[in-house]
Amino acid sequence: MKIDADDKAVQDIFSLGYFKIPRFQRPYSWGEDEVNSFWSDIINESGDSYFIGSMVVYQTKRPYFGIVDGQQRLTTITLLLSVIRNGFISLGEENLAKGVHMYIEKANIDNDEEFIVSPETSFPYFQTHIQSYNGLRAKSDVGTEEKKLEFAFELLNQNLMSLIPELESSNNIQGNLFSCDSSDSVRILKDLRDKVLSLKLVFIQLDSEEDAYLIFETLNARGLDLTTSDLIKNLILKKLKRKNSVLDDAKESWNSLVKQFNGVNDKNITDSFLLHFWLSKYSYITDRRLFSAVKEYIGDSDAKARLLIEELLDSSVPYSRIVNPADAKWSREEYLIRDSLMLLKSFKVKQQSAMALSLLRAKDANIITLKVLKSVMHKLVCFHYAFNTITSQRSSGSISSNYSKIAIQLSQAQNNDEAQRAIHELDIFLRSKFPSENEFVVKFISMEYLNKKTKHKPAIAHALRLIVDLPSNGNGLSVDYHNLTIEHLIPQSTRNVDSTVIGSVGNLVLVDSKTNTEELKNSDPMNKIEILKGKGFPVGCNFLETDCFDESFVVERTNKIANRVYALVRKPIFGGIG
Repeated sequence: MKIDADDKAVQDIFSLGYFKIPRFQRPYSWGEDEVNSFWSDIINESGDSYFIGSMVVYQTKRPYFGIVDGQQRLTTITLLLSVIRNGFISLGEENLAKGVHMYIEKANIDNDEEFIVSPETSFPYFQTHIQSYNGLRAKSDVGTEEKKLEFAFELLNQNLMSLIPELESSNNIQGNLFSCDSSDSVRILKDLRDKVLSLKLVFIQLDSEEDAYLIFETLNARGLDLTTSDLIKNLILKKLKRKNSVLDDAKESWNSLVKQFNGVNDKNITDSFLLHFWLSKYSYITDRRLFSAVKEYIGDSDAKARLLIEELLDSSVPYSRIVNPADAKWSREEYLIRDSLMLLKSFKVKQQSAMALSLLRAKDANIITLKVLKSVMHKLVCFHYAFNTITSQRSSGSISSNYSKIAIQLSQAQNNDEAQRAIHELDIFLRSKFPSENEFVVKFISMEYLNKKTKHKPAIAHALRLIVDLPSNGNGLSVDYHNLTIEHLIPQSTRNVDSTVIGSVGNLVLVDSKTNTEELKNSDPMNKIEILKGKGFPVGCNFLETDCFDESFVVERTNKIANRVYALVRKPIFGGIG
């Protein structure tokens, strides 16, 4: 079996010939998430090209190829090229439109126009409604695949109009709300065109259809595409040839790296590690461009390949603690680090992973002290609790890119003074992005927790822990909260009270499960408070001192808790500032 595999730009692939997607292949299936992610990666990518996956083809006869894998990407690229072409047409740039169209349709050896990507399952809709250049939109049966294609096409078109408002104005949709010079619009559209044509895929070409499917089944034995980690592994092992007939050092190092994540329930964990490692040590980059960046870094240097595998193996140890803190080994002095990592994991955020990796490495190298590590990790917990968990803000990449910049600065630090400068930069950045008290309180008081509404349970539980744990607040959790439960003071079974009041934070306390089930049960709120007082529960810091626990008190208590929690999570980041 002869296998030709190389990374090629879309422009080069589309110049090779014509690609047929047979009817027995799965139909186009990308939805809003996949299309928007694809668009976002292209728009946010600042480099000349980036890696978007692999494709497996076999040649039927020159210059025709059958596509075994990669049809979703190629179809979406054709959709986007069609949108760009139509954009040029709308701006009156016919020559530029025709220049793009040559990557959608071109003359064959008989000088007949032929579409470069031809899916059979959506024929003739895809050809007449999307690929044709100002062609007649022939009527055709519209099935599920056609609706998917139409949705993706319109979504990409809307995204382009958001990028270039003049296109929308020309269709009388947005009027003159935005002004955009025509030359600027053409430049933006040309830049987008160039980015699309420079997208890179690993192009795997086989001699026969049988060979193609054998490779496809091997690469996708579990229904997965060839991953970035597969490509980087092959790149490194190809560069570092084994020197011993029995021992393959590079392969053993890679296997040891992967074993670090055996207990992590995430099929993409190795890919995530490679990205966060690169962000923490080399440069900010999107996951799509990671393979290209690694390949460019290694170049023809065996020494760089060996250094990289050694660095990866070293970093896999602290990273395994980040992604699986509950099962990692920690000394008693490190429990607060473990708790911080567990909280970040419960918040379901990953933006800080590169920063956390750099911090743990710095501690292992004695560049920073355990005390500093505890302090910074607590700041990350407080920031992401306010920024992500409560106010649900989106970073548009700025959080990850700034973390990467600071993590690299810390990775390059040779002593404590240089490390402190990096941490100072982190402090400034966290302060600049920290939500205002009004943003925080408005979102906080809207949270609810009921048996049938559990979305906010982790956020509420953390807030209740914070106000109870006042003596050690600022250093993390001082007690084991795993067996504590959230109790509704006004029972959920109460019929004459609005459910939004029952589920609000002001009606909740955090107690041990035994007290909850055996003593509090479904008592009235004032009786529950008396029971808790008798057990030494910190009623004062829980804002439970009242003679009348009614709906108005619940509202008042919710606001008090919101303001108190905001002050608690803000203080570690700002200290005495502001």
